[in-house]
Amino acid sequence: MSNPEVTFPARYTPVSALAFAGPDGAAEVVAVDKPLPVTAGATAFALPDGSLRTVSSTSPLPVATGAAAYALPDGSTQYVASASPLPVTCAPLPASAAHIGNVFIDDVPDGPVLSGSVTAAGTVVSSALNGYAGGAFQVLSSGSGCTIAYEHSVDGTTWLALPVLVSNIATGTPSATSTSNGIYSFGSSAAFVRARVSVYGSGTVSVALVLKRRPLNVMGTSLAGGNAAIGTVGVSGTVSVSGTVNTNTGYTDSSTALAALATFTGTGRANSSAQNCFFNATAFADAGGTLLVEQSLDTGATYQPVASIPLVAGGAAQLSVRVTGAYAAATLYRVRFVNGALAQGVFRLSSAFSAR
Repeated sequence: MSNPEVTFPARYTPVSALAFAGPDGAAEVVAVDKPLPVTAGATAFALPDGSLRTVSSTSPLPVATGAAAYALPDGSTQYVASASPLPVTCAPLPASAAHIGNVFIDDVPDGPVLSGSVTAAGTVVSSALNGYAGGAFQVLSSGSGCTIAYEHSVDGTTWLALPVLVSNIATGTPSATSTSNGIYSFGSSAAFVRARVSVYGSGTVSVALVLKRRPLNVMGTSLAGGNAAIGTVGVSGTVSVSGTVNTNTGYTDSSTALAALATFTGTGRANSSAQNCFFNATAFADAGGTLLVEQSLDTGATYQPVASIPLVAGGAAQLSVRVTGAYAAATLYRVRFVNGALAQGVFRLSSAFSAR
C-alpha cells in the first residue's frame, strides 16, 4: 500500500517532525517550523533548610527563602530568611548599675551618709572605704568635755590617727582630734575609717560621716594658722609679713636752697642690711644743676662718683646704683648736688637703701 501524498502550503518546506525530551522524561513531538518549546516540566531546587521546592522552568530561579540559622552570643539560635539582613549582635550590659565610659569596678554610689551617737567613750561611727578616697565627718553634737579621735586602719584591728582638716572655718591646721561641732574633712587610702570618743565627759556625742569617691585634697597645711613660715617669711593669722624682706631705709638729705654754683654734700651711710641691693637718690630744684651718687671703700676717707645725672630747672632727677663692696662700715654711700649758675629758690634732696 502506498502512502498518500502530503501537500504543504507553498511557504513550507516539507520536513519530518522531531521529538524533544522534556524534563519529566516524556517526549514531545513538534514540527520544526514551530518555535522550540519552553520546557514546561517541573524542576526541583534544594533550599538551605534541606527541603525541595518544585517550580516551573518558566519561573525565575527562586531566592532561597528557607531559614538560615545564626548563633547568638548567649548561645541561642536565631533563624532568619536569607533575604533578610544579617542580625546585629550586641552583648548585653552586665546586670546591676552598669556604666558606659567611666567604669567603676566596685561600683559604689558617691556620697552615702552614715551617722551615730554615743553617751560614753567608744566608736561613734565607722565605715569601710571600699571604692572611696575620703570624705568628711560632721560633729552634730560634741557633748561636754568630750574629745573625738579620728582614726583609720588597714586591717580593721589596728587603728592609727587620721589627720582631719576643719572645713567650716577659713583657717586651720590638720588635727587628729576635735572637741567642738564642725565639719572635718579627710583623705585616706586605708580600708576603714572611724570617729571615736576617746575622752568622755558628759552629754551625747553625735557624728555624721559622708564618703566621697574623689574628695578634695585636704592633706595640706594652712600657713594662715600657727607660726608656719616659708624661709624667713613669718606668717601670722592676719597674713602680715614681718622680718627683713624687701626692707628699705630712707633719708631726707636737704631742703635748704643753694646759692649759685654752691655744692651740697650728703652724709656717708653704710648699708644696714645684706638684703638691700640699691642706693637711690632723688633731687628737685627750680634751678639747674647736677645730682651725683658717690661711694667710699675706706670708711669715708675718700669718695668716688659712681653715677651722675643733670637736673633741669623746675624738674627732678633720680639715680639708682647697685650696692657693691663688703657689707660693712667701711663701705659708704652718699649723695652730692652741684648747683648751676642761678641761685635756687626751692631744693629737695633725699636718698634711700632698698632691696629693689
